[in-house]
This record gives sequence, structure tokens and C-alpha cells, in this order.
Amino acid sequence: MSESVLDEHIYPRLPVFLQNAACWVYGKKESRARFGKLFDQYLRSLMDSEKWSASEIEAYRDEKLRGLIRHAYDHVPYYRNRWKALKIAPNDIRSRRDLEKLPILTKEDVRQNLDQLLADGVSPRDVIFKHTSGTTGKALHFYVSRDSVAFQWAVWWRHRLRFGLQPGAWHANFTGKRVVPLAQQSPPYWRWNRPMRQALLNMHHLTPWKIGSVVEFLNAHSFEFYSGYPSIIHALALTAREAGLKLTSRPRAVVTGAENVLDFQRRDIAEFTGALLTDQYGCSEGCGNASHCPNLVYHEDFEFGILEGAERDPGDPARSILCTGFSSPAFPFIRYEVGDAGVWQGEADGCSCGRQSRVLLRIEGRKDDYVITPEGARIMRFDYIFKDALNVRESQVVQRHLGGVVVRVLRRPAYSQKDEEQIRRQFQLWISPALAVDFEYVDEIERERNGKFRAVVSCLSPRAA
Repeated sequence: MSESVLDEHIYPRLPVFLQNAACWVYGKKESRARFGKLFDQYLRSLMDSEKWSASEIEAYRDEKLRGLIRHAYDHVPYYRNRWKALKIAPNDIRSRRDLEKLPILTKEDVRQNLDQLLADGVSPRDVIFKHTSGTTGKALHFYVSRDSVAFQWAVWWRHRLRFGLQPGAWHANFTGKRVVPLAQQSPPYWRWNRPMRQALLNMHHLTPWKIGSVVEFLNAHSFEFYSGYPSIIHALALTAREAGLKLTSRPRAVVTGAENVLDFQRRDIAEFTGALLTDQYGCSEGCGNASHCPNLVYHEDFEFGILEGAERDPGDPARSILCTGFSSPAFPFIRYEVGDAGVWQGEADGCSCGRQSRVLLRIEGRKDDYVITPEGARIMRFDYIFKDALNVRESQVVQRHLGGVVVRVLRRPAYSQKDEEQIRRQFQLWISPALAVDFEYVDEIERERNGKFRAVVSCLSPRAA
């Protein structure tokens, strides 16, 4: 939900029927942006292009890349200035293999050069301003071309079509957004987004005291599939299993994204739902994507952009994922380091599904613990907290005892007491009004021995967790 719909002062105070009406308004607006005529055109084209041969894919990809590089050089000040300084001209980049000649674009580069990354002459009507923090607790603002929204959703629905799911199918969406206010203590713990055929259930109510009502609701409806973050759907499965509850109205599939699916999550979700779990990998910036085929193998969605691997450590088969996106020329991401790692299959090897696009054997996203709230909810995602925390360079949420967390913050120079108060208030609004929040200011947030960042750390004993 957008902040305009989920206004912290108005929405939580509305009666349930008006909250459902607000979800309807949001859904109507979003369905127009995502599922109009452009979506239909893009989806038909994508259903055709996934049948292409390897040579057709290569020709398409390299042509799109050359056009993107020329556009960025001619119209995007950041790239033009940086490449000129490095004596790189558009004709130097003719194919995917030439990309390594270009410098890597980091999240910090985007933060420091927001206006310079916007193409010349772009009208505000042609772009959407977006913000995210991912799992690192660092706010990131950027733009996307308005038409790219429909293209991204067409890519995602091509993935779902591979598993027999059709646009317009009713489904349950498990989200971290506060569609049901945290203070609500009686059913319904769900809201309806009818224009997008969704029942919305947020993570905060998947608690031992409420899970019976949630499972009863799911059993009372024939949802074609479940969608959402794997960590939230896993919290549903785990909490229901601990309560001895079973799902009798089972979905055809569970569709996840945005996080790495861990083996134990896949096992527990499959056991609870009885459904196949299929995943797609992408990022909020919308510059690269990979989706499961029916063999549950990740195929690069080459029409959307190029996923490239950059070496991290000598001898490590996992390479840092860099994305070069084709669909948003107004604010292009070129060789953008997303923060995850992947292991690619050799190009000579194919997939028995017959698709010729490049294959990722695995994607190593960030693997984090979860925080237990005083209400009993398991919370793994805190990106909503830091989405607008521009004075936070980096953050980490640590739970050392039940009932509270410590937010470890690496500050920017402008950080003040006002920022701390705002973050504490966001925890109360988004996570739990009863959770104690303390702050620890540090000069560095340590990485794991393998160099990975952990956004959430639990120090609780396994019994307490």
C-alpha cells in the first residue's frame, strides 16, 4: 500500500469497511498502471520470446544493450560524465562481454547522484518516484519509467503462467505493509483488494493468538495461489504448525520473491500448503529478473535486462550480481550492484525445459534471523522502517532479549535526535507498539566471515525463538 492510502493518522482509525474501500481505491489505481493494454501487449510478446533460440536471444540482448548505452551517453549526465572521464565511448560497448569495461554503479552512487541519473528532458508525468531500503537499512530513492511498471508485471506473470496461474485469479498476498492495523485484536485480520483479486494479510497478525482465525479464513476461500515474501509465508506455516492447525483449502502454488528462499522455509511451506513453491528473483529498482521454469530452475528474463556476475573472492563460485536494465530509460541502471550473489550455469549447458536463456544455479540473497515481538509475531523484514531514513548510512536490528531490540546505526553527518525519534516511532507503527527500541551508534557494522551483511541478528536461544 502507498503511504497516501495507509496514512498513519487516518487509515488505522477507519472502520473495516472503509479500510477495504481504501484498499479498493489503491487496487484500482495500481491495476490500471500494471494491467492495461500495455501489459497485454508485453505479455503476448514475452510468451513468444521465451521460445527463442540462443542466437536470437544474443542478438536481441546485444541490440538492446547498444541502444541503452548510446541513450545513457547522450542523455544521462551521470553516465556521460563518468564514461568520458574514463575515455569510454558508446562504440566500445557492443555486446554483453563488453560490459566489464564499464564501472560498477553502487547504491551509494545512486544516493549521491539522483538528479544526474535522470535522463535529460524527462517529464514528471513520465516517471514514478520510488523509494526502498532493501534489507540493508539504507534508504534509496530513484525513478522508474512509467511504462516499465506494466513490463515488469508482464515478466512476473509470464513466470506465473508457467505454473497454470492466470491473470485475474484470486490469491492471498502476505505482506509486511500494515493493511490491518497493529492494534486490531479481533478478526478480520485481512483486507480485500478486489480490483487486483487479492486478500491481504500482513505479517504482524501471524501470531499464536490470532493464527486460528487466519487459517480458518484461508480454509473458507478457494485461493488459486499465495504470494509474498517467503519469510512471511514461512511464519504462517510455522505458527500454524505449532498450533496444530492444518490447511484444508489448499492453493495450487505459492509464488515468492524479493528474498532468498531457504531450504527449511521451502520444506515447511510445502508441508503446510501442499503446494509447489516457485520463486522469481528481482529487485525494487526493476533492472533485472530471473524466474523459475517448471523445473524450478532460475532463467534470466533477458528481455528485462542483463544479469552479470562480478568476482567477489578468488575461488568463490558465487559472483556479485550486477543488473543492467532495459525497461526504464528515464533512469537507467547500468552494471548496478544489487548486493546479492549468484552462481551461473556454464553457457554450454542447457535446461531440460527447453528455454535457452541463461541459467542461475542458485541465488545467494541475504540470510537473516527474525525478531519476536511481544505479541508473538516473527518479523524478518524491516525495510519499511528505514525507507525514508536518509540520514542513516547503514543499520542492523539486533534482538538480545524478548521484548526489545537494539538498532545499530551508522550515521550520516546530518543525523540528529529527530531521526532517532522518527525511527522509534516507525517501529511502533510498523512492527509493534509494545516493542522496546534502543539505539547503538557505531563506526562500522561488522560483516560475516564470508563478507555478507546481516540486517537482522537474533541472539535469543533456540528455545526462546
